[in-house]
Amino acid sequence: MKIQVQDSDKIILYLYNYFFKTEEKDIIVREIKKIFIRLIKNYHFKIGGIYDVLVYENKDYGTILEIEKKEELLFNPDLIDIKVRIIKDIDFYYKTSDYFIIENYNNIYYQDNYYYLKLNDKLDLISLSEFGDIEYNLDKKIRSMIKIK
Repeated sequence: MKIQVQDSDKIILYLYNYFFKTEEKDIIVREIKKIFIRLIKNYHFKIGGIYDVLVYENKDYGTILEIEKKEELLFNPDLIDIKVRIIKDIDFYYKTSDYFIIENYNNIYYQDNYYYLKLNDKLDLISLSEFGDIEYNLDKKIRSMIKIK
């Protein structure tokens, strides 16, 4: 699991496997609550309030949780309320500034000094993650990129 804190109100969790092996939203919500508890206990996050949780799932490459705080709860600051939306079968892209890491693959796009490799070939993402990032939710942005190969 990789944790990225974008600002005080947004956390992104990269789970490097297909985390939720069910379609039942109640079970997924229960598992997300366990993740919140782990963030509080093991990583000492101060979490309380109302949150939107976007679950992006790709069966081959894993699950990404985008957790965004929407509102504080004044009378119960430790109470957590979550709204979960699940987006299945989303494309993940490997983003890097070094073309030579991904030159042997197809479906490479370029924009703003970065290369984006659409993940449809099995890659060792854990070892590559030190040279780049995993991007998601690029459906609209990818249309404006230059396709290299």
